[in-house]
Amino acid sequence: MQAKSHRMMEVSAIRLPVDPFQSYGRMRMALYETAPGLTVMSDLLPDKMDGVYCLETDTILIDRRIDLTKKRCTLVHELVHRWYGDDGDGHYTAKQEMRCRLETARLMVRVDDYADAERMYDGDAFLIAAELDRTVQVIRDFQRLLRDGVACRGLPDLP
Repeated sequence: MQAKSHRMMEVSAIRLPVDPFQSYGRMRMALYETAPGLTVMSDLLPDKMDGVYCLETDTILIDRRIDLTKKRCTLVHELVHRWYGDDGDGHYTAKQEMRCRLETARLMVRVDDYADAERMYDGDAFLIAAELDRTVQVIRDFQRLLRDGVACRGLPDLP
C-alpha cells in the first residue's frame, strides 16, 4: 500500500456527534449529551449482524456478544448511516453500505498511524488492525481507500 507515498488524507465531511478515537464506553456516554434524541442499546442481533440503525426511531443496536474494538467500530459505522439518513433497518443497498464502510475507515484511521503500522507489519491487515485497535474490516477498507486513491481525492458521490 505504501501509505507514505499518498498525500495527506482529506478530512471527512461527516461530523459525528462523538470522537471516533474515544473508547466505546466514552462514546456511549458522550452521546447522551451530543445526540440526546439518539438511543444506543445492546442486544442479541441475528446472524452475523454486528449493529443496525433504525431511522424511524433514531436507534442504534449493537450486538452485545462482540468485543469492545468491534463495538466501537460498529458504533461509528452506524453513526455514519445515521448521518446519511440511511433508512434500511440494517438492509442497505450495496452502494450505501460501501459508502458507509469507506467513511468509517476514513474517520477511524489516521494516515500517519496507518503508515507506521504498515511499515512495522509489512501491510498485514490483521497485525495492523491489532496495532491500531480497529477491526480487520476497517483496515481493509482503509487499504482500499489508499489503493484507489480515494483517500486523497475524497469519496465519490454514492446515492
